[in-house]
Amino acid sequence: MMRKLTSFTFLSLNGYYKGENDDTSWHRHGEEEGKYSEQSLSADNALLFGRITYEMMSNFWPTPMAAEMFPVVAAGMNNAEKIVFSNTLKIPDWSNTTILNGDIVGRIRKLKSSEGPDLTILGSGSIVSQFSNAGLIDIYQIMIDPVALPSGTPLFEGIKSKLDLKLTDSRIFKSGVVLLTYTKP
Repeated sequence: MMRKLTSFTFLSLNGYYKGENDDTSWHRHGEEEGKYSEQSLSADNALLFGRITYEMMSNFWPTPMAAEMFPVVAAGMNNAEKIVFSNTLKIPDWSNTTILNGDIVGRIRKLKSSEGPDLTILGSGSIVSQFSNAGLIDIYQIMIDPVALPSGTPLFEGIKSKLDLKLTDSRIFKSGVVLLTYTKP
């Protein structure tokens, strides 16, 4: 049985996954969204990151502040198997991390056909575009924040053809954040 590959990304109303200068401070992550993160991490999926997202995450989740603010999520993030795609990162500074480089599309294709937990890409827009182009992503979870940004980077920047998806679930959080789940038809 093939492992499933899910992409989880939060977006602004106008489709940016990061604002100017890689800013993500606009994302609303309240108590209800925190509980959702706790539930998601309980699936024990392997977490996949591009280098930029990995560095952002590894600078926060192992800290005492993260453990105090989000104890369950911090423990889940720190204990999870993590894979970072990078041609420049040589030594991971976060526990349970493996670095993959070179032909990452081929490596994920092989990983998906191997035994093990399902895989979840967190953020990492350029990775999402590459894997979308290769038809590797099974589920897209998009958390839309009720904010529009003056500039930023669109999630699907660089896709080479139309990506048809089927809405399979939706959820509205009290904060106004909407979670949409899509699969390939």
